[in-house]
Amino acid sequence: MPGNLMDMLNEGIVLGDGGMFLEANWRGYDVPGIIGSHPDALQQIHRDFYNSGSEVLQALTWFTSGAQLEEKYGWGGRVDEINRTGIRAAKEASGWEAPVGGCLVTTMKGSRLGDRAYNPEDPSSGARAQAEWEEQIAILVDAGADFLIPETFSRLDEMRLCVESCKKTGLPTMALMGIGSKKQTRDGANAAECARTLVDDGADIVGTVCIGDPDQMLPTALEMREAVDVPIACQPKGFRQVADTEGVSYAVRRHRNGVTPDEMAAFALNARAEGINFVGCCCGAGPSHVRAMAEALGKPVRTG
Repeated sequence: MPGNLMDMLNEGIVLGDGGMFLEANWRGYDVPGIIGSHPDALQQIHRDFYNSGSEVLQALTWFTSGAQLEEKYGWGGRVDEINRTGIRAAKEASGWEAPVGGCLVTTMKGSRLGDRAYNPEDPSSGARAQAEWEEQIAILVDAGADFLIPETFSRLDEMRLCVESCKKTGLPTMALMGIGSKKQTRDGANAAECARTLVDDGADIVGTVCIGDPDQMLPTALEMREAVDVPIACQPKGFRQVADTEGVSYAVRRHRNGVTPDEMAAFALNARAEGINFVGCCCGAGPSHVRAMAEALGKPVRTG
């Protein structure tokens, strides 16, 4: 049986995994299509992170609500299968040893405001967004998710709605805002305000994910650390978000502006020293980054 995440956090810093989304892309797979078309490849990516030292795995259930699957692939009728497969791939990768988080993201299907169920200009849209999330959440929970991760939300008001839906399940909820170098959400909340509001709403863990490199994101997480007395998570990118990469492909960024494994290890040590409770990585960070973090933190690295 997997460990309980909240108990693990009480015992010391917990190491998550890396950038599943781009790692799948760089290995030649579309996301979330890999879940439905190549589940064995998905399981191997999870296994590579687990063997590198990840103590927790995050299911690649990004953009897998019924509406999102229908929009991208015409897979609306496969929402149950896709989300169950996503959870199972992560579970089986660790031999059912690691807790698995079911990930949820904004209801956005495209780049325009009208492409998302939630629209801050339409008061009735919150219910539509929650209905979309809750269909997915019910499947994730029934499939065995150990906790839920609403993540990379750029608006606090939308994140609050998703956290409300997550907390109906009784599972621990790790709410990760998509704020880093910009220091503020699109609806004007800073990191401390986000942390206090989400904790008041019932989030068990709060933090930030993906929007910057370690140097950009750790200060944001520390603002949250000062604001609330719950576990804080920080999962930075594996490449530097700098101005000269505007319009440059992710593949080029990986090599031109990559954060090295040693630099990610230094981030993990700094985060632990500053009282951050959960560290991991996001886009651009692969198993080698997680392995360096595990070794720095004294976590076991597996050879399977």
